[in-house]
Amino acid sequence: MYLAARRFGRPVRAWMLRRPSRRAALAWTSRRIRRHGVPFVIAVRFPPSGRIAGALASGVLHYPPRKYLIGAGLAESLWATYAVGLGYLGSAAAGNPFYAAVIGIGVSVLVAAAGTAVQWVVHRRALRARAARRAPGNPPRTDREEGGDQASSITAA
Repeated sequence: MYLAARRFGRPVRAWMLRRPSRRAALAWTSRRIRRHGVPFVIAVRFPPSGRIAGALASGVLHYPPRKYLIGAGLAESLWATYAVGLGYLGSAAAGNPFYAAVIGIGVSVLVAAAGTAVQWVVHRRALRARAARRAPGNPPRTDREEGGDQASSITAA
């Protein structure tokens, strides 16, 4: 998916720039990849369909192949360890396959809830920081002052 998106990314990018919602999604992804890099590639592989969306976004935005492979490899290792470990612990703790499945689903829900809580906290902090920058007496910052953004060049294209 990554290689296909990297090779044929120009038409995909043009398609995404046609509508404001898709343009905003591409800009958001571009900022996250630029800011977080490999951790973003790892994290985006865990939500449903994230494996496909993350590979496509990384390819379209020409994220370096070496960094993408490192992130994808780490993500797959983490996922396999998590899935096998959860299955092993669930079956060892319950002894009954039905109870093991309930334990596995419960732990997965707890992990997802923890991830959602972290996202919520990060989002709230970003909102507070944005409000502090907009406070009277603080001049607004531009993209150039924040180090530029790949998304700026994408929306200009």
